[in-house]
This record gives sequence, C-alpha cells and structure tokens, in this order.
Amino acid sequence: MPFRLTAVFLLGCFAAAAQSAASVRAVVENVRQGLRLNHQDSQVAKALRKFKLAERLDDRTIETLESEGAGPATVAELQQMRDTSAHLPVPQVPAIEAPPAPWAGEQERVWEAAGEKSLSYTGSLPDFICTESVKRYKDPEGREQWHLADTLVLKLTYFERKEDYQLISINNHPTHLTYEQTGGAITEGEFGSLLGSIFAESSRTEYRWDHWTTLRQRPTHVYRFRIAVENSAYHMSFGTTGGYLQHVSMGQHGYLYVDRETNAVVRIAAEAESLPPDFPVKRAGSLLDYGFTDVGGHPYLLPLRSVTRLDTLPLQHRNEVQFLDYRKFSSDATVTFGDPVPPVKK
Repeated sequence: MPFRLTAVFLLGCFAAAAQSAASVRAVVENVRQGLRLNHQDSQVAKALRKFKLAERLDDRTIETLESEGAGPATVAELQQMRDTSAHLPVPQVPAIEAPPAPWAGEQERVWEAAGEKSLSYTGSLPDFICTESVKRYKDPEGREQWHLADTLVLKLTYFERKEDYQLISINNHPTHLTYEQTGGAITEGEFGSLLGSIFAESSRTEYRWDHWTTLRQRPTHVYRFRIAVENSAYHMSFGTTGGYLQHVSMGQHGYLYVDRETNAVVRIAAEAESLPPDFPVKRAGSLLDYGFTDVGGHPYLLPLRSVTRLDTLPLQHRNEVQFLDYRKFSSDATVTFGDPVPPVKK
C-alpha cells in the first residue's frame, strides 16, 4: 500500500528575553533551565513566545532539546521559531557543539545497512492491532493560530502486511462513519510504506549524511534525502466529501534519522515538492517517529507518533497521531471508545 495523504474537506526566568532580540544560545539555556526546574511543558512553551530571535534556529538544536526532555508543546513552539527565523543569520557561536562527522565510507555503510533493514521491515512485523488516536487541528486564517477541531479514535489492524482502519469514535462518541467520511485530513501507510519508498530502487533517492543528533537520548545519524517527482510513489488526493477527487504525484525531500547502534530508521521528516500550481494543497509535510514496542512478548520497531500538516489557502490542517496499546492480532479484539489516551513518552 503506497503512503498517501487524503484531504477530504467539508467546506519569570524568561522575562528578560522579551526586551531585545535573543540568541539561539539564550533560547537553549532557558529551555534547559525550565527542564531543570521541572516546569510544565505548557509553561516552557508559553515562555518561548516572548522571544524574538536574532539568529537562525535549526533542527539539530530542537532535536537535542527534545532528547533532553522538552515536551511536545515546547517542541512545537521551537519548530515555529525555526520557521520564522529561517531568513536570519546562522549563529556565530553554536548553541550546541556537534561531534565530528564519520568518514565517508562509514556514512555509506550506515545508509546501506539502514536500507537493508527498511526494505525487509514489513516482512519482519507480526500481525497486530493497535489504537490510533488522531487529534486534528485547524488554522482557518493561516496565522499559526491552531484550534482543536476533533479527536478520532481508530482500531488499526495490521494483518498479512495490509493496514485496515476502523473508526471507533469522534470526540469520545461512538460512530458508524468510516475514516474517509469524517472529512478533514487523513493519513495512511505509516507501517513501512513511506519507509520502503525511500530505499526502493525505483525511487532513485539522492542522499547525503548531514549531521549528528541525539534522539530519545540515543546518538543518531541524520541524512538529507530527496526523491524527484518522476520517481516518487508519494500521492495525494483532494476533494469534497462524496465528490470528485483530484489525484497528484509529488516528489519529496527531508531528513532520515538512523540510530547509530542498531542502524534502524527511527524518524522520517519529509516535505512534498513539485506540487502542481493549480492543486489546492500548497504545502504538505509529515514527521513520523519509530520506537521499539512490545507485541506478544517481543520488541518490534513500530510507529509511535506522526504529525502531518496540509496547507491550503487560507485554511491549514495539522494532524497529531499517537499509536497506542499494541497487541497481537485476534479476530475478536475490540477498542473501547472511552479508553484514555496517555501522552507519548519521548
């Protein structure tokens, strides 16, 4: 099953930073101080809004702070600061020192090892069931002012290398609608399709080692990759509920994160490219995190969470997905719509 996006639309210690433009180093130190003082994630995120950066904030800095304990709200705020500071100069003094790059032969070896694991990934998975929680946010005017539109709970079955999605509830109320009938933005294919497409020979993926980072407290290689639209298996559909859908193929580029110890891909951050000018979606990006999870007494590398963003004009959509309660497949397994959804551990 190719990875696809379907958009179906229904028509204190931080106070000084607000006084002047701040360095990235100041942002890093203030986040770390909030973590040392055990401030709530929402408090640290709120305090960051007082900063006006004088330098460019980059992904590796955010990744390091996330690994040190920065929560999802703080990370989201940092990512917004990254986007708004993209035109600013690179810091003259790095906020976080990076170790030296591995030699070229090692960079190639790690990529090939990650590809070998990825291409055999779906064949290594057991048949299982999990709960998928989808929080869907909208920004109606494109001002980065998001509000929660709805929360979906689905029973996701992975059987004989195929995914099946059964919608259980909307906003904690049972429903007989299908996933596609809910409107909004829908994602499928997280269990290996996106991963396999990056390493597929037909994709002719361009890649290069980019930097080291620390992800969930583990040293991690980060590779930059790109797949041209003519070689891509990345597709999107757009239309109205029950109406005509427009289908397009897109290229993609982004970053692939490979755990240094296991050579397993543990994160994919991708952006669509070559979207047709007349296509309603102007931007599409996704982040997918993998981690080892117990299923039937054995650890398997499985999706933990994903974040997908779709921008039209002016409406913007963001889906935050958590994959929970993995267990072995059985035909009589159920998901209760009122089950609590715990936060994802970093």
